[in-house]
Amino acid sequence: MTVIRSSERCRMAREEQEPGLCLHVMRGCYVQVEDPRLLETPWSTWTTVARARLLAVHASGSGDRVFVGASSLVCHGIPLWEANPDVFVWAHTRRGSKPLRAVRAAGFLVPAVAVRWSIAPPLEKRLQSAGGVLAEGASDAAVRMACWSEHLSAFVGVCMVLNRLSSFSLFSQDECRGRAEEVRSGMLARLTQWSQQTGNIPSRRAQAIIRAADPGCDNPAEAALLWVVKSVCGFKVVTQHEIVVNGRHYFLDIAIPGLMIIFEFDGIGKLGKDDAEFARAKRDWIQRENDLRSAGWTIYRVSWMDYEDVVRLRAWVAEVLAPYQASIPASAQNLWAAPTVACDGPHRRFHMGAFRRWS
Repeated sequence: MTVIRSSERCRMAREEQEPGLCLHVMRGCYVQVEDPRLLETPWSTWTTVARARLLAVHASGSGDRVFVGASSLVCHGIPLWEANPDVFVWAHTRRGSKPLRAVRAAGFLVPAVAVRWSIAPPLEKRLQSAGGVLAEGASDAAVRMACWSEHLSAFVGVCMVLNRLSSFSLFSQDECRGRAEEVRSGMLARLTQWSQQTGNIPSRRAQAIIRAADPGCDNPAEAALLWVVKSVCGFKVVTQHEIVVNGRHYFLDIAIPGLMIIFEFDGIGKLGKDDAEFARAKRDWIQRENDLRSAGWTIYRVSWMDYEDVVRLRAWVAEVLAPYQASIPASAQNLWAAPTVACDGPHRRFHMGAFRRWS
């Protein structure tokens, strides 16, 4: 993508390209999208606009702007819970919040967001160049989110950073989890350093989120489900738990081995991309389901529609676990805060309709 600031160049770019490939991101600032595949779906369009906004904000400054927190993760291509996040930036001169217009691209409208200026400078003086802009490291960005982002957003962000920086693989989990623990230790050390240098750091909250996050979450939906489960559960919770049943190896998304309970997220991608893949995936799914149930496991499945009401989803998980624990432990409760519209509203992510669950 290329930033265009000249009005004449903007006009020429719009005339030369297909409609929608030149995005009006800010007043007097367009971003040219060379690859139309980046605007094929609502999901890819929102992602592209999020990155285009960073380029535009960077180009509108004097080169001293550093993207931090959630915006750093956008720079590094690490997915967030929010599909349409605000822009978080730091510079030597503090500025107030500024609205960024809604962007229409390829027939899709991406809602407006805001530029939010951070008063806390990056911890690392040697900054990284990511996606054509300056950004703090992903690990430091995760620490920042653990301190100040909403609980759901922060937990998902830390999980995704652990997953990326550990190069997590199902088939070499010990090695990957070892790398993840090194990253986690680095995050906690950064948090301590930050607390010593700057007052008013919510370090207890941040520590709880960083310690509870797990590299075994493959996507934000799995990480959000893990957050919900851990926010009510007093038992050991394991991601990508490997078991063997009838000679077949299975990896369980989120397992409570002590209770023989499984929570799994069912995304569209698991069903296959065409009829043949779908039929094969369905056969494998039925075999897997039968094997796990015959081995004594109870399976609870969650879909995107269940995230329409996260508070209700959490209440259901607490209901599932109620026979095994008298109350929600304080350590679990400390992870929880109901997400606000700013984190989970229709301007932040895609919504699917009414709440529904099945098991």
